[in-house]
Amino acid sequence: MKQRNRLCRLGRILGLGVCAVALGVTAGFAQDDVNDSLDRDYTSELPRIPVLSPEEALDSFEVHEGFSVDLVAAEPIIADPIAIAFDAQGRMFVVEMRGYSEQYEENRGIISRVEDTDGDGHFDKRSVYVDGLAWPTAVTCYDGGIFVGVPPDILYCKDTTGDGVADLREVVYTGFSLKNVQGMMNTLKWGMDNRIYGATSTAGAEVKPGDEPGALALNLRGRDFKIEPKSRKLIPISGGGQHGMSFDAWGRRYVSSNSDHIQQIMFDDHYLARNPYLAPPSARKSIASDGPAATVYRISPVEPWRIVRTRLRAKKIVPGIVEGGGTPAGYFTSATGVTIYRGNAWPQEYYGNAFIGDVGSNLIHRKTINESNILLVADRADENTEFLRSKDIWFRPSQFANAPDGTLYVIDMYREVIEHPWSLPPLIKKHLDLTSGRDRGRIYRVIPDGFKQPAQPMLHKATTAKLVATLDHDNGWHRETAARLIYEQQNKGAIP
Repeated sequence: MKQRNRLCRLGRILGLGVCAVALGVTAGFAQDDVNDSLDRDYTSELPRIPVLSPEEALDSFEVHEGFSVDLVAAEPIIADPIAIAFDAQGRMFVVEMRGYSEQYEENRGIISRVEDTDGDGHFDKRSVYVDGLAWPTAVTCYDGGIFVGVPPDILYCKDTTGDGVADLREVVYTGFSLKNVQGMMNTLKWGMDNRIYGATSTAGAEVKPGDEPGALALNLRGRDFKIEPKSRKLIPISGGGQHGMSFDAWGRRYVSSNSDHIQQIMFDDHYLARNPYLAPPSARKSIASDGPAATVYRISPVEPWRIVRTRLRAKKIVPGIVEGGGTPAGYFTSATGVTIYRGNAWPQEYYGNAFIGDVGSNLIHRKTINESNILLVADRADENTEFLRSKDIWFRPSQFANAPDGTLYVIDMYREVIEHPWSLPPLIKKHLDLTSGRDRGRIYRVIPDGFKQPAQPMLHKATTAKLVATLDHDNGWHRETAARLIYEQQNKGAIP
């Protein structure tokens, strides 16, 4: 009883109004004294989680020494962000997946374009660049427009009139599966070979060109893809992660999956296709030295529904995998958005570090990369803590981005519940609101102490000579954007 009272006080301190039976933050997860059944009413164990304002959310963070968290955009400027891309002048295109997780047919999804009009690093102007999308998942900039992942399609959209709204909307490819809202195609990234890379994810794809409905479909199950943006040719490549993909400065590719938080793609499988008799090993290798579902150190209370579901699964009252030996939290369950930091605003020792979100544990995990072997090793960087963590259960860091200002951006979907609806037993699901938060969302940047806001890049005005010089910039975003612009322009004067 004393333990229960302490947990009740903790819940009140955190502003959650829930006690031990809901928090479940001690070893007593099994709750064998509870008379569980399919007919029981779980209302008392499944309270709603209070929302925090953007200002209150900032106070909920605990971040690595020497850094702070800066809010750069929030509702009503954006809502439900899950991916971003910056154009050559630093404008940010935001994928807003407002239809998550069961509102596909309502076409609530949006790609917004937001701008920092006074150069202070905070976005204050918004236009709806593309709307009427179901479940958009990815975006990248190209030739004055954007490629958009919105399964089953990849679109190319462009504003040709200058009003901030895309009037050109072309289906480039179609056939990406929709059967798992948390396992759809995502993360379009510009590669060093001037191709746009994408993650197919776990749902798979039978892909055809958008203008050739009768074409033979290309199976991408267990494989990712890249697109040559001028010819629009799609090429299957090794891969197979779930949500998130990143390159390091050498072009090595990393992916992540729910319970396997950092993986390296060792080779492209087309090299092996020349020998049809070879049974090769997987090109995707887990590289975390502490294991795929490594320990995480959250400071947020465990979600009440997760505690109840784990208990019911352990008792075999509802179906599902019993993870962590029946412990509902404390390890990676929902890793996402692996990103290698390649910016120039942070101290040099952080360059090349890997950052992975766990949306279920409301934190950002950091790894250092040991390059002593061809198969890299990713080691925990922060002992018994995390690089960034929040007391707020609503904090959902779904993706990250190396930004024009040299910092790391954090894309926070900000939802009360993140979970596939099929994974929620009906006796739990009826107590939850899976739409809660569809009108909210935050994007942060993590800045070092003493950070000074740089000038906006304006690379869209740069000469060819300036773009070539920018290939030697110490911020990875600048190098990548300059390479893209040189490729778009096809100016042979760049070659010398």
